[in-house]
Order: sequence, then structure tokens, then C-alpha cells
Amino acid sequence: MTAKAATNATRVLDAMKVPYATTTFAAADFTGEEAAEKLGVPLDEVYKTLVLSGDRTGPLAAVVPAGARLSLKKLARVSGNKTVELLPLPKMESLTGYVKGGCSPFGMKRKLPLFVDASAPGKPRIFCSAGQRGVQLVLAGDALVSASGATPADIVED
Repeated sequence: MTAKAATNATRVLDAMKVPYATTTFAAADFTGEEAAEKLGVPLDEVYKTLVLSGDRTGPLAAVVPAGARLSLKKLARVSGNKTVELLPLPKMESLTGYVKGGCSPFGMKRKLPLFVDASAPGKPRIFCSAGQRGVQLVLAGDALVSASGATPADIVED
């Protein structure tokens, strides 16, 4: 683990006194798979944040294991939408203040309804973006859920 990087996400966690660490790697592909490989951690410990739009609720975000596929149908159902779709990159960036490969569930410009895959609660360690490419937060799954105010749900494809 490295010294804590100051990002919007870390400032949010610091203000809430949530225990976490940060770790860094040289990002080139901006994927969860790359993060797991370069950090030498199992892929099922790395989570990615996706930003979508629901036909009824508007923008929302989902945090899922990097090696899993988000189920648009399951997310639509738990979020009160008929359909959800990924936002185009420019829209995601303007809405969150983050860039591809650096979108964190914490510290977005606009607070969005957030759904975390049901695999996260209870995990002793999860890696997710700290809001900057190549910088990952390391925290417990329960801390991710409680500090983000996320709704845990089964949102990945079987």
C-alpha cells in the first residue's frame, strides 16, 4: 500500500472517518483486469463503477466485480426502471467529474442512486477507484456499502 492520495473520493472517506488505504499502479488500459494484474490481487476483489441512465429515474451508478458483467435487466428492476443503459463517456465525465478508468463510487460531482453488487458486503477487502486513473481505494466491502449509501443487490449476469 502507498501513501494516501488526495482525491475527491479520499476526502469524502476522510470526512466520514472510514478506514481505507490507497494503492497505485501505472494505468494504461483503464480496466479492472489491468488493476488486478498490476496490483497482484484476485480479480474478484477489484470492483468497477459504471454510470448509467434509467428511463424513469435518470442517472444512477452501479459497482460490480471487474470480472463480471452488469445485468442491465437486474439493475433496471432493482432501481425502479424498465430499462437502463450505460451513459456515453462525455456525459459520464460531466456528471461525475471523473474520467474513464477513474470513476469512484465516492465524491462524484452529483450524488447518484448507487447500487453495489451483492457480492461486496462481507468481503474483507475490495479495491475500487479512488477517483484517479491508477489509484485504487482498498477497504472492506461493508465499509464501501455503508459509506457510499449504496443499495446492495444481485446486479450481475449469472
